[in-house]
Amino acid sequence: MSPVPSLPWSFLALALCTPALAAPTVNNLARDLATVNAFKTRITHDPTNALKTWVGSNVCTYEGFVCQKNPDNKNQLQLSSLDFNNFEFGGAPGKPTHVVLTGFLEKLVDLSIIHLNDNQFVGTLPDTSGLPNLIELDASTNYFSGTFPRTVFHNPNLKFLDLRFNQFTGPIPDQVFTTYKDIITLNLNNNHFSGPIPNSVGATQASFLSLANNPLSGPIPASLAQAPYLEEALLINCGLSGTIPKQLGAGKLLRAIDASHNRLTGGVPEELCVETKAKDKFLNFSNNFLTVPLGPKCQALHASKGLIVTGNCIPGYWKQRPAAECKGH
Repeated sequence: MSPVPSLPWSFLALALCTPALAAPTVNNLARDLATVNAFKTRITHDPTNALKTWVGSNVCTYEGFVCQKNPDNKNQLQLSSLDFNNFEFGGAPGKPTHVVLTGFLEKLVDLSIIHLNDNQFVGTLPDTSGLPNLIELDASTNYFSGTFPRTVFHNPNLKFLDLRFNQFTGPIPDQVFTTYKDIITLNLNNNHFSGPIPNSVGATQASFLSLANNPLSGPIPASLAQAPYLEEALLINCGLSGTIPKQLGAGKLLRAIDASHNRLTGGVPEELCVETKAKDKFLNFSNNFLTVPLGPKCQALHASKGLIVTGNCIPGYWKQRPAAECKGH
């Protein structure tokens, strides 16, 4: 299984540190304290000992939580960030203890950042539609299931959405690509999403997109080239077929495409191999069923190691498939 980049740490991390002089007030923080303490009773696995800090009446001092001044009342604090990354609250890797977040996460309505990576949480992703300030949601490396969690479409200000390494199923909705005007990173890889990649992928504002390791189908949409800020697209092991669209060469910033381990046929269009404003161009179409010899521009990119076509059916090229595997392609 090919590695995929990790979600970068929030650029707001420093800005969201708890003010040293501000004292928490009742109201929302008292409500959140009760919610957190109720959730604490569900946790039986705490290898980082985070729960030892979950004592007292000031939830802002609990490990995994960050408070900041309420923008509507500078004299009050509110719970703005939840960072459970690598806490393993839901069990050791591969051994979930069946901890669910429903009844907890959706009640923390002031959150703007949620990081849940590597906790083995199970069930459906809680309804986030009541969290109007949410700009980052990292639910990666858990056991969340069900179809795509459509309540996230009620969080139009998301900049990071990371659902990778879960058990989501069903088609990828159009709204994933049309809802978010400020999205930067969109990670949906390593789930069980199925069906074709929607043509609406061309509307995404993301600079990084990963759909890798999902049992998708159909071709690479030519509309992908229309994504105005897209720099990297990972389509590894997605069950894709058909030819590589020459329109992808028109992506102004698109510098990296990895569509290896699919069932693509034909050849690599010369339009993809021309020099563009994108620096360090990298194209990986290895382990497909390409048969057409490379043109001069693609030959040059291949020679500079910017194009990988091993494991195909291209005559005269190094490390291609056995002839028996190439019959009919």
